[in-house]
Amino acid sequence: MSKSKKHLRACPVLGRDITSAECGSGRGSVHACPVECPFFPFTPANYEQHGEIESRLISKTYERATRMMSPAERERMLDELDDQEGEEVLINHSRFAWLYHCERDTEGRTFGERWLADRSSGLSNDERVLLAGMNQVRPIVFEVERLLDEQMVEGVDLLDGRRLRIIDRVTAGTVGRYSVLLFWCYPMSHYERVSGGGLFVPEVQEMAPEVVVREVIRHLGGPTDAAGERRWLAQNFARTCEALGAVQSARWAETWSAIDARYSKTDYRVLKGARLDSLLAKHPDLDAESVSGEEAEQGFKSGYIWLDRAPVEEAGQLALPLAPGPKLALGETVLGRVLLGRERARVEAMSGARHQDLRARFERLAAGGVEFLGERADDLGAQTLGRHGADFDATLVPPRLLENPQRINLASQRVIPIAGSAEETLLVTFRRQYEAFLDEPIPWLDHHTPRAAAADLALRPKLVSLMKTHIRDLDRRRRKEGLDLDLNPLLAELGLHEMISEPPPLGTAEDEDFEDDDFDEDLDGLQALAALGGEPDLEPKIPPLSEREVDQRLKTMHRAYPDPDAATDALDVDFPGLLDMAWEATGSVLGERSFPYLEVLIVRACHVLKPRTGAPPRLKVERIFRGFAVEFAMVSALVVEKRAPSDAMDRWLADSPQRVVIEDLAGVLATIGEKQRRRDRPSDEAALVILAFLKALVAELSRA
Repeated sequence: MSKSKKHLRACPVLGRDITSAECGSGRGSVHACPVECPFFPFTPANYEQHGEIESRLISKTYERATRMMSPAERERMLDELDDQEGEEVLINHSRFAWLYHCERDTEGRTFGERWLADRSSGLSNDERVLLAGMNQVRPIVFEVERLLDEQMVEGVDLLDGRRLRIIDRVTAGTVGRYSVLLFWCYPMSHYERVSGGGLFVPEVQEMAPEVVVREVIRHLGGPTDAAGERRWLAQNFARTCEALGAVQSARWAETWSAIDARYSKTDYRVLKGARLDSLLAKHPDLDAESVSGEEAEQGFKSGYIWLDRAPVEEAGQLALPLAPGPKLALGETVLGRVLLGRERARVEAMSGARHQDLRARFERLAAGGVEFLGERADDLGAQTLGRHGADFDATLVPPRLLENPQRINLASQRVIPIAGSAEETLLVTFRRQYEAFLDEPIPWLDHHTPRAAAADLALRPKLVSLMKTHIRDLDRRRRKEGLDLDLNPLLAELGLHEMISEPPPLGTAEDEDFEDDDFDEDLDGLQALAALGGEPDLEPKIPPLSEREVDQRLKTMHRAYPDPDAATDALDVDFPGLLDMAWEATGSVLGERSFPYLEVLIVRACHVLKPRTGAPPRLKVERIFRGFAVEFAMVSALVVEKRAPSDAMDRWLADSPQRVVIEDLAGVLATIGEKQRRRDRPSDEAALVILAFLKALVAELSRA
């Protein structure tokens, strides 16, 4: 077979064999490539190729912006970078998405549209196809309805009702059904792609998620009708996200401020002849339990759980609007504990209301056989609020979104073992709850049962909304805790067949891809901010190296590879394709004359930071590309802007998980440049590209 014949590939559009060059120059632009074509990079099967092209395009976007922007635009870009606070991925992306793909000039065109119209831009065909899609990037309020596979979800944009298929592995690996998220996405021929960061829209009882977002838009001065809200949201995306985060924090604070979590203890002296031990042991509502070592040291010999056969109505504790009226218990409700020693007794409970009731019952039982000594109450709700109270701007919170704050009843329950492990017992208990749930009157359904609401056309939408909250919560627990509970049989019994789909895979609390927030540790069910569209922001796994450690590792490298070519060959074995990827990212600027400088420093960085033992880490190419794009934009803005502080470059270099390593590489670059003839030295622009790439690579090596 001839050499040229090997490069032919079957084209499903043209119905004949074409060369790879013909394919590469026309796919997605001249030809409408079908989803099954293995050579079209923008298909679900070619997820990694899409990400690599996107990363290269983002890098080129920043490079072009630095060259093509006016001084005023560059100054504004610097201001945008200088103002970064909080969630950097989300803020950085939203500002640049607006600047490059949404904001229009006096001729009505965006930066991206002007670039796409420039036929001499040097973009490849694939990059132009992708740029055309990214020029249509927009914020959406997305409700997940189905998890199709490990990288694709299906749902609806709640702002306009359009059905979408979204491709993003982090999103698909994190969300549950009926999660609602605010994020950016752009259309491609076979799917929509997540772009940048976003967040879960906080739940507000009796209010649809899109109404929550629109309430924030109106409160921040956005349009009062739907016509211009998406463009306003694009321009004010970061501020909207900050406001939604403030709503989450404010409602969380309201919940913990109102909760009755006063852990109360009352101590008594046991009078002679009281015979409390006999009275407690015979009481039908008390079960004996052992005392802790600390309690034994305090003089207590025996302990009892006081079961609440007729639960007290706790002051200020309202039933959740979406929950059944008579709340189904996981087991027997515990009123509190009683501790008894030879001369002392104590009653304790987890809420003020329960403690008052427990104290009254105990004193009636003791019938004058005890004498009050003292009482202590610790407000655990206030302590939690003080420990984890979020710092937020209350002026960003619309008053309407503070209505109907969640009220939590901290009911203590003793779960009666059913079978097997504690996890199996919990699962069986949940299943029994949902069997009874079908025929329990619920306030949200106007006190009808779910079974009755399913047959009522007027109540059916409320039932759907209710079931979304249950599915959303159970899917979250399924991912986080591995709770294998599926409501699909219940949905089928209610006739809600349109809501039935595959649940997410079982996970555990140790699942690295599911990032939790302190709020969830304190209050189960509250959702927190989540970064989407990229890998989780991982902490460095290699602690910052000292100057001595870097020097020792360099000596080890030179002893092992006295020949620089041998060090490069070893790099190709440990990190295959890394140098090719670096050329893809920087070659258009560095060229063959300056790229060797970067190559030498990449070899140095990898040998210093690779593990001393074990296999080399697997690097995330997309994360390096994204990091390079951001770092190059920042350092370019610092150099262009005359107002930048004199030590701005030093501070930019120092802002790295491996400050000593990146400063060593910068020093070597400067030394190499000084030794070369002027015409052979890297240009100032090339030096910035080299440093920006190295900074991104060092960050990835530190956490891979």
